[in-house]
Amino acid sequence: MCSNDSPSVKPDGTTDAAELAAEYEEFLLDIEEQPLPGYRTEEMRVRIEEVRATLATEGVASAGQLQQLLRTVTEALADVQAAQVVPVPEDRNLSAAVPGATDTGAAYEVTETEQATATNVLLNLLFTVVETPTHEDRRRVEASAARDDDARDGDARDDGACGNDGADTEEDNTDTEERPAFGVTGYAGPE
Repeated sequence: MCSNDSPSVKPDGTTDAAELAAEYEEFLLDIEEQPLPGYRTEEMRVRIEEVRATLATEGVASAGQLQQLLRTVTEALADVQAAQVVPVPEDRNLSAAVPGATDTGAAYEVTETEQATATNVLLNLLFTVVETPTHEDRRRVEASAARDDDARDGDARDDGACGNDGADTEEDNTDTEERPAFGVTGYAGPE
């Protein structure tokens, strides 16, 4: 997603927590209007509320919350894509139709317009989830800022002022050149 596409992404690539919380609030309203099964709508509502509340209090969301919301939205997206597309029906009770459940006796049906609209809303929600900052993002930004400050301070200092006579010692030579650092500290995996 381009920073021009989302009002919460600033030109420097950072995101504004208040604007993201407002976007999540809009998604709550948009999700309610989509032809999704009730259980799916309720699960997304709960997940969005959790993320929105954390954004409001901490300015970032936890990676676990975002993973759960991402899973829920992708499952809803798969449901919408797997739904049977029908002409506009006279009477329809979506609460009785559960995608993938054969015991309901009713098919999950949507019109072509409903499918396109629901897909668009869910994809936009996916992009918002991806751009939502986490605690790890905050640590990474703070570490980067600290490195920049250290580099700036290092340029202003003389090597002799640090107590280093310029000679390399065994302790100075580390294995960092042999092991590439990709910035990945761990894998959360599916929950």
